[in-house]
Amino acid sequence: MPKCPYCKKDLIIEDFFEVSTKVTRKGKIKAKVKGFRGEKRSKGWGGYKMWSCPACDNILGFSEYKYSSAT
Repeated sequence: MPKCPYCKKDLIIEDFFEVSTKVTRKGKIKAKVKGFRGEKRSKGWGGYKMWSCPACDNILGFSEYKYSSAT
């Protein structure tokens, strides 16, 4: 499991994205990842996402994304 390099807290996907879970008719659990919880900056046709630790609020990194109305 990934850990924050500053505070050593375990990081999970729910820290960064909204995740909805649903039980199917056959009893299987399905998870759907929705919107990003962090900060986004748009620039031209794309933008940047800032990833920060939810526990200590230190910046973990940045990533680029292509702009669309769904993000």
